[in-house]
Amino acid sequence: MASKPKTLKPIRPNAGIGASYERDLIALIDEMERSLRYWLRSRYRKVEGRITQDASPAAELQDLMDRLTAKWRLRFNELAEYLAPQFVDKAASSVDKAYRRELDRSAGFAIKFRPTEGVTDAVHACVNENVLLIKSIGEQHLGEVNQMVMRAVAHGGDLGELTKGLQERFGITRRRAANIARDQNAKVTSAINKQRQIETGLFEAEWVHSAGGKHPRVSHVEAGQKKLRFDVREGALIDGQRIWPGQLPNCRCSSRVILPGFNDT
Repeated sequence: MASKPKTLKPIRPNAGIGASYERDLIALIDEMERSLRYWLRSRYRKVEGRITQDASPAAELQDLMDRLTAKWRLRFNELAEYLAPQFVDKAASSVDKAYRRELDRSAGFAIKFRPTEGVTDAVHACVNENVLLIKSIGEQHLGEVNQMVMRAVAHGGDLGELTKGLQERFGITRRRAANIARDQNAKVTSAINKQRQIETGLFEAEWVHSAGGKHPRVSHVEAGQKKLRFDVREGALIDGQRIWPGQLPNCRCSSRVILPGFNDT
């Protein structure tokens, strides 16, 4: 009976780092929501009685939204430049520690990783993506709120209806931020892990399905069941395209590195 190839344990996203990133994003959103709710409720209450009489309430509320949008756009832009690199650096460091530990434990390889060009490029790409995503959270929320306020004025909606709408939008934005944090934690882990595998000359891996999520991709489940082997330099051929674990939206899959020349008996 042929022996099985020896593999490393899958390098998975650090749940603590992902949770911390999510808390940071939610805290920023909460701060924005409290500000928007306070100022919009206060101003809307003052102009509510004049909404159906003249155009000034719409102009006043739009002026307020313009100022709030400018303030919070700047706030999100500033925090994005801080939160994104902080998160990516922590995630990348976690990958290096886990991969180094596995190499030592399973193969006796003692390696000290350095900031190579490949890893540096991967980190920069991940940081840039997260900067844009954080900024988009504020932009999308502020745009939706602005439209909501103007619709309320146009249709003579009362403060209660507007408040309910603001709460619903707030919940949507919060859930989006949580999803971004989880998804990016997987993507950063995948990108750095892939680069480190290539740099250590361990090119072969097998696909590992996460067994998580309510609606897993059937092809990813099958790849995990078959222990699909692939070259990490090229990616796994799934659904007609070359991909890596954790690359697609909400993919939580990982991989096991195959150690050449080592076999389990």
